[in-house]
Amino acid sequence: MGYIAIILIAITEAMDCFAVSISTGLCKSTIPYSRAVLQSFSFGFFQGGMTLLGFFLGKVAERWVSAFGPYIACGILSILGLRMIWGAIREMREAKASEARDDQAGTISGGASCEIAAPSLTLKSIVLLSIATSIDAFAVGVSFAFAKVDLIFATAAIAIASFVIAQIGFEIGKRTARLFKTKVPEIIAGCILIGIGVKLLF
Repeated sequence: MGYIAIILIAITEAMDCFAVSISTGLCKSTIPYSRAVLQSFSFGFFQGGMTLLGFFLGKVAERWVSAFGPYIACGILSILGLRMIWGAIREMREAKASEARDDQAGTISGGASCEIAAPSLTLKSIVLLSIATSIDAFAVGVSFAFAKVDLIFATAAIAIASFVIAQIGFEIGKRTARLFKTKVPEIIAGCILIGIGVKLLF
């Protein structure tokens, strides 16, 4: 797997962190900057760590499924991509329904995201959010076990991308509030994951 493909995977894997960080910024714009940085660091740490864990667990089974490796990797990435696309579409529908219900109250569309982001960024809530957003990274790590990949570069790229993009997401959410309502970035990310998975077959 080439470095460009790895970088694209790293960026797409950071989309969940991006979305959650935007939610955090939207819901709690008064959060101290240091706590937002801690959240971004935690996202990067868990994303990188779960990628490594998935890789080594996948390696254990390599001798039995090496012949089917490309298909396994394609399947995992395609499923993740489809799930990301479906999740984004579903959230857009729910957001529209919520906005219609809450229009008279003047609430921000996507109130569920506020709950996900937690009422405050305590250490416990940061860890829980980090675990929730790194599940896909574990699956990607498993797919790496069946592909020729520079593990150090891949892990570092995923961790760094998650940190940077999460921080950008928080700033966007904090500064733009109600202006940011689209889930298009997650749909694009899902399409990229599927494309990379299909590419592994050839």
